[in-house]
Amino acid sequence: MFSVIISAPSGAGKTTLIEKLLIQNPIFEFAISTTTRIKRVGEAEGKNYYYVSYEEFMQMVDSGEFLEWAKVHDNYYGTTKKEVDRIKQHSKIPIFDVDVQGARSLRNKLQNVISVFIIPPSIQELERRLRHRSTETDHQIAVRLNNAVGELREYVNYDYIVINDDLQKALDELNAILKTIVLKREYMDYVVKRLLEDVHDYTIR
Repeated sequence: MFSVIISAPSGAGKTTLIEKLLIQNPIFEFAISTTTRIKRVGEAEGKNYYYVSYEEFMQMVDSGEFLEWAKVHDNYYGTTKKEVDRIKQHSKIPIFDVDVQGARSLRNKLQNVISVFIIPPSIQELERRLRHRSTETDHQIAVRLNNAVGELREYVNYDYIVINDDLQKALDELNAILKTIVLKREYMDYVVKRLLEDVHDYTIR
């Protein structure tokens, strides 16, 4: 099974791009993360995240429920094995919205992974976007910008880089990347095997 990892510094526009991608590409399904972060206005349980307390999260860690987990910006995030199994049952390709730590863990545990790193056109634009969404304090914005520098250095570990300067252009580029997945030999195996099986029932005239 293929998997798609999408990472980005906070404020680069990753969430918006993923939401639009999923609407246009029903073969993919969003892997919902579990987090200790407080729910923001407009977010919904089981859509954006599964929200749990710190104690609940640590219990899940201890019981081995996570495929990957990490501490990011003073909150904990993780993807459960149960969530990945849910997507497999739907015969969909999972899209993981994870930070660079989570991406590293997933690459070590999953096969046929395609990874995409979304970057802003500049640090100045990243700061502008963070301030525009009005969900963080000045201190939190400073922390996120500082963390963004370290995250950007991880770009060498990703297969594709998309600059989100123009939303539609970035979306078109992401769509082009995802379309290559369904044409890969590993994904098309079942199509070719079915074609070969049909040969047995076909009489050449």
